[in-house]
Amino acid sequence: MVESGTMKTQPKPRLVSESEWTWTIFSLAVGLGVFVRILPLLMTDFPINDGGMFYVMIRDLNANGLALPVITTYNALDIPFAYPPLGLYLGAVLVRVGLAETTILRWVPTLFSAATILLFFLLARELMGDRPRAALATALFALTPGDYAWLLMGGGLTRALGAVSYLAAIAHAHRTLVSPTWRSTLLATLFCSLVVLSHPQYAFLAVMGCAIFCMFHVRSRNQLFHASLIVAGTLLLTSPWWGLVILRHGLEVFTSAGQSGDFGIFLSDLWKNLVQRQTIIPLLTIFRWLGLGWVIVKGRSDLVVWGFLPYLVDQRSAPIVSMFMFPILAAYGFLDVLPALVNWLRTREWQIPKDAALFNFRPLSMGLLGILFYLFIECCAYAYVIRNMVLPDQAREVMAWARKNTAADGNFLILTGRKDVMTDPMQEWFPALADRQSITTIQGLEWTLEDGFRVRYAGLYGLQSCSDLDCVRSRADRLDAPFSYLIVDERNSVITDSLPNHGYHIVFENSRYKVFEE
Repeated sequence: MVESGTMKTQPKPRLVSESEWTWTIFSLAVGLGVFVRILPLLMTDFPINDGGMFYVMIRDLNANGLALPVITTYNALDIPFAYPPLGLYLGAVLVRVGLAETTILRWVPTLFSAATILLFFLLARELMGDRPRAALATALFALTPGDYAWLLMGGGLTRALGAVSYLAAIAHAHRTLVSPTWRSTLLATLFCSLVVLSHPQYAFLAVMGCAIFCMFHVRSRNQLFHASLIVAGTLLLTSPWWGLVILRHGLEVFTSAGQSGDFGIFLSDLWKNLVQRQTIIPLLTIFRWLGLGWVIVKGRSDLVVWGFLPYLVDQRSAPIVSMFMFPILAAYGFLDVLPALVNWLRTREWQIPKDAALFNFRPLSMGLLGILFYLFIECCAYAYVIRNMVLPDQAREVMAWARKNTAADGNFLILTGRKDVMTDPMQEWFPALADRQSITTIQGLEWTLEDGFRVRYAGLYGLQSCSDLDCVRSRADRLDAPFSYLIVDERNSVITDSLPNHGYHIVFENSRYKVFEE
């Protein structure tokens, strides 16, 4: 006799929905991305790299009762107070509620840099029209080692604010140009105004980005009308600042600053950025190239032009847009091209799996988690690189000594051996903390020297290459830069031994720097 019974069916595995997959990746992007941006800050007690000029300008604002000063006292060079003031006003207000300037220049850039993760998702979703791919692009943006370092620095008070405003401005401007509404137009106008009031390079890129998307998407009078409203509204909202600056200093102050960029065609720089390895295992580079091929095949010329046109205009600003475009390309490369490529290797058929299949394909999801964890480890390691950009304690000792023991009209020539004086924290922070003039500091001169800025920069570049006193004196004379004191970084200079033979004697020294007076 056969015993009858019931057959038990195995329950079907629960499928991962698009929403679950998206918010899991997005949550990882925010959590891990914020952590790696805060980590360098926890290793330091001073703003990262730059910010000295903003330190002084914040003090100038407060000393002037928050009214926009005519000039800044930074480096005693009568530099027009023409820098976009929004970040500086934020710093000045925070000082008034009890925060120190150095605390502001440490924490505010970090908070704005963390906010770029959220705003990048907004932009990626708008440009890609797809939440899962936008979430992946956001994770890759948040965990690309080094891309966020420039925003974490003291100068990130304006740069990171500019980045946040730029991301929001481009997202809402794109939405307006594609499908205009009054809400999107008002938001685009607001954020475009914030960009202009935050940072000159981001303002330039915002104008270029809006023009590019206007060229690709505006096809009706209604779209053109809303685009015109954004332009007119931005000019109106920002006019109290730029109008006052032009009234005081003339239009030349802005044309002078505009000439400090690197204008021209820089295809070699584009190639260098496309192939650069930001990690030991070049996963991001591989996915970026796969995604680039994908957007070209799909006819997304607007993305290609938005990302690459700046390399045909201004090399100094171009990498900023790459920082936003490359994660979008990499997301396309991973979610669209890679699965199709694997399928082709297996079946010799080029077939793109549906999203539902991708989100429930365990090897793909586990591989992605492994990649994100690997990028997180690389970012944690890069935190030590960022930490080493901080102004050394010995440099701060020199500045404190100079402030207390030298005449107020003393001029200092600083030899660190670092040829790019624009990124040398010693050069920028000396006028701020020593309250003495440095003839080798170039920050702020972009507002006064016009086409002479490049000449000055080249001269200072050569000065840092000098290996003997005759070279130093000759180059200083060419720059019309007399000096009373000479500061030498012992790690990077070979001239210190010869200075006593030329009538110079040491007036201060520590474990890294020597200060000479003739």
